[in-house]
Amino acid sequence: MSRIEIIPLGGIGEFGMNCMGIRYGDEMIVVDAGMGFPEETPFGVDISIPNFDFLEEYRDDLTAIILTHGHEDHIGALPYILRKFNLPVYASRFTQALIEKKLDEHEMLNDVLLHRVRANDIAKIGNFDIEFIHASHSLVDCFSLAITTPIGTIIHTGDYKIDPTPVIGPTYDLKTLGEYGDRGVLALLGDSTNATVPGRTPSEQDVIPAFREIFEETEGRLFVSTFSSSIHRLQIVFDIAHEYGRKVCVLGRSMVKNVEIAEELGLIKILGDTLIDLSSARSYDDDEICFLVTGSQGEMRAALWSMATSTYKGMQIDKGDTVVLSARMIPGNERHISRLIGHLYKRGANIIEEKRRLVHVSGHASQEDIKIMVETARPKYLVPIHGEYRMLFRHKEYVKNHVPGYDDSNIILIENGDMLEIDEFGARIVERHELHRTFIDEESLEEIEYDVIRERKKLAYGGAISLVVTVNKKTHQLVGDPHITYNGVAGMSDSSSLAMGTNGITFGAEARQAISTAVGEMKREQIADRAVFKENLRIHLKRFLQKELGTKPVIVTTVVEV
Repeated sequence: MSRIEIIPLGGIGEFGMNCMGIRYGDEMIVVDAGMGFPEETPFGVDISIPNFDFLEEYRDDLTAIILTHGHEDHIGALPYILRKFNLPVYASRFTQALIEKKLDEHEMLNDVLLHRVRANDIAKIGNFDIEFIHASHSLVDCFSLAITTPIGTIIHTGDYKIDPTPVIGPTYDLKTLGEYGDRGVLALLGDSTNATVPGRTPSEQDVIPAFREIFEETEGRLFVSTFSSSIHRLQIVFDIAHEYGRKVCVLGRSMVKNVEIAEELGLIKILGDTLIDLSSARSYDDDEICFLVTGSQGEMRAALWSMATSTYKGMQIDKGDTVVLSARMIPGNERHISRLIGHLYKRGANIIEEKRRLVHVSGHASQEDIKIMVETARPKYLVPIHGEYRMLFRHKEYVKNHVPGYDDSNIILIENGDMLEIDEFGARIVERHELHRTFIDEESLEEIEYDVIRERKKLAYGGAISLVVTVNKKTHQLVGDPHITYNGVAGMSDSSSLAMGTNGITFGAEARQAISTAVGEMKREQIADRAVFKENLRIHLKRFLQKELGTKPVIVTTVVEV
């Protein structure tokens, strides 16, 4: 089979949950296994992951998982795919350190073969030769991938920006990318997250002046909240805190973990005795301490939220404190962040966020960065990935209008579940699959079936009705009146079923009468088969409610035999 198949399982038309299968012949690699934050959160769901059951038909073809970097939207689902498929994992040293912690939490660490790779290493995996190209991003040790097959090379950018002055590590390796461009790139799978943003993405160094001003101006305690994985930003805070004579206390489990890992690997350098623990921090004056904390997205279990609501280890935000939110607002988190800011203002804090000062820069390529990427790789086909559909579309339109040689014929928009086939005759979508995501309960780390979430949605929007009927075991005749209880059903006053119908009779009485009439019209064999009987009862009550109330509650039927 002289063709490449590209199948996204997540990350296309959405934020997060990045995962893609790339297949040549009878071999398939999986690039990234990320988690997302679903809209279903009000229904008791914390995170979502791709539905890896889709890969069952390729079980014998799967050869490896390749990780571009260590953000949760690229590695968060790794334990769940490894539960289903025992595959080796290729990752950078920092990414490997993060996933080792994750796999250990799932008691899987000893069962997984991990391969540590460095920039410009080439992993030979069956028909694939994969070179790891250093990429600049908000995290460290990140890669783009040059995936060479017998019919051509695929460049998967991962998350990237063309940062000329990163705080840690070198800039994006355009030299290696350009060498692939010279030899010929079949397809470029390009990050679209910032495809709507004009110009170049600012460098990580560009936040330093604003942070210097904040440290110089702040007289009380200083709290800086950022993504725990933003190692460049953490380094900046440690450096400027040392420069202005403040100690740094790190709070929040993920922040503490990432600082420990980065320092152990030599990726972050903490000068002198700048880093102190919480017990030591209490002995310093307010103008001598900076707290580096989790919770920039308003997460209710994070350190900043707990301090804003007086639930954190005897410590709280007080009047005169300055809180810096050094992170972008992830779409979907607006309400949580707004509530957090409200609590901070109530406590008298001074809040500095991205809109007031340049305290955050993105880790993703803006339009001019995208242009540099395309012009350097010079792919035959461009496939926008990573982002909502409007971003994929804007990625396409920008390249069409600003890079000669690209039009609708060689820029291909795909969606999750599409199978993009590329061969000597061209590129085309040959199949489309509807992929339901899988939901995870963050406390138990267990999967929640899609049908369970769908049922929860029905309960939330339509309420629930319990119908209990009693029948004679021998005669199959109805004994007494049906018993109906209502919870959260629009049009019913409460669970006691006392709402009035239009004719003055209680609505509950009308519903009971409708069920009794329906049972009287059923044949004996329809009642004798209890499964059929229960479903008939549910359907009759459903139709009655739709007619009378126009609502669709969840209906649970129970048959009691006497």
